[in-house]
Amino acid sequence: MRDSIRNMTGNPALRRRLLVLVGGGLMTIFFCAHAIAQGDAPPEPEGIDITVKGGAKRVLIPIAIPETRSSGGDSAKVAKRVEELLRRDMELAGYFKVLSNDGLFFDPAKEGMAASDINFQNWANVNAQGLVKTEAKVGSDGKVTLEMRLFLVDKGTEAKLKFTADSNMSKDAYEAAVHEFANAVVEYYTGSRGIFGSQIAFVRRNKSGLKQVWVTDMSGESLRAITRNSAINLLPSWGGGRIYYTSYLDQNPDLWVYEGGKSRKLSGRRGQNSGAAQCGGKLALTLSMGGENTDIYLIDPSDGKKIQRLTDHWAIDTSPTWSPDCSKIAFVSGRSASPQIYVMNADGSNQKRLTYKGTYNTTPDWSPKGDRIAFTSRDERNVFDIFTVDLDGNIERLTQDQGNNEDPSFSPDGRYLVFTSDRNGGDRLWLMTADGGYQRVITEGSGYSSPAWAR
Repeated sequence: MRDSIRNMTGNPALRRRLLVLVGGGLMTIFFCAHAIAQGDAPPEPEGIDITVKGGAKRVLIPIAIPETRSSGGDSAKVAKRVEELLRRDMELAGYFKVLSNDGLFFDPAKEGMAASDINFQNWANVNAQGLVKTEAKVGSDGKVTLEMRLFLVDKGTEAKLKFTADSNMSKDAYEAAVHEFANAVVEYYTGSRGIFGSQIAFVRRNKSGLKQVWVTDMSGESLRAITRNSAINLLPSWGGGRIYYTSYLDQNPDLWVYEGGKSRKLSGRRGQNSGAAQCGGKLALTLSMGGENTDIYLIDPSDGKKIQRLTDHWAIDTSPTWSPDCSKIAFVSGRSASPQIYVMNADGSNQKRLTYKGTYNTTPDWSPKGDRIAFTSRDERNVFDIFTVDLDGNIERLTQDQGNNEDPSFSPDGRYLVFTSDRNGGDRLWLMTADGGYQRVITEGSGYSSPAWAR
């Protein structure tokens, strides 16, 4: 249902009203009919009423990232970019407080790259616990060599990182090396490697009102278009190195796949072909098969042939998402008179309702850790927010009193979520830690929707 509503308008506010009216209204009609048949009066609709869980405030590690050393010229340009990338990565990580370089009472440029060349007491006096030292050199052939080190201020020693920088890198490759260094720093402090450089697909509405599929990295800076057609393109997802999306290019919501720089139609059945989700060699898809109702099917990810029908219900079933081991699928169904999250086995058996709070629960995404599912719900004030539910049905709230927040997607390691929010005006992509404790916008402008993290 929600996939269909998305196609009807590019206006976010109008879309939300339609979601409430159609999602709540049509589902309510079905519910009322069932209730009347049973001789029961339908209850008043109400949104999910849960408050963001309190707790200890996240303690951030103070880390200093002084200007990258260079010899000027092309090296200075690369050095400036290295510093920018590292500072942004460390800020986005949600574990660090990146200290300002303004107003230091000493000149970091006079220090070298070895521990013996650093005055650690100066850094301790500005409350730094970690110190990142970097140097960039560009040879006459244009190749880049980077030196990047992490020092522990309290110990006055260099940290041993699981990272080795390549020398003589192309200008296209050195940024990836910076992200890998940032990943190693995150791993040193947290025990789990960072995910900087990972990719996020999303939809953005252009000036003509058309929606195109784009890809960016975790920082939101590296943008590239996947579709450039004269149609509406929606609901991107990843699988096997491919990007699946629904497009109206041929006047029907068909499933397309982007691979190797080219797009091809994978499923063009009459009616809905949307909400694709791949796990291993299995591709779950929402199909209406020419009728008004949608169900979940398995199709072959290589040729689009139908393999198996997983749901067969009078209500609308949509938005499949796989458990990490590919053994189960969570999905949205209106069979309980309002959109709720359900779970079933990968063969369609043992279908069970998971959410019992709220009357409009949609866009589920299963965590790579396997322990919970993020979803969008309309709350008690008719505002959309992000929640999670575990497999016992326990719900936690991650956003509140910050505008409308929708379409959560877990990072490959399950430690972050990307989502859309209209706080501060305009739908943008936001990043938050999986506990909701740290949130930051990663894109500029407006018109963003349906982010999907590659994993």
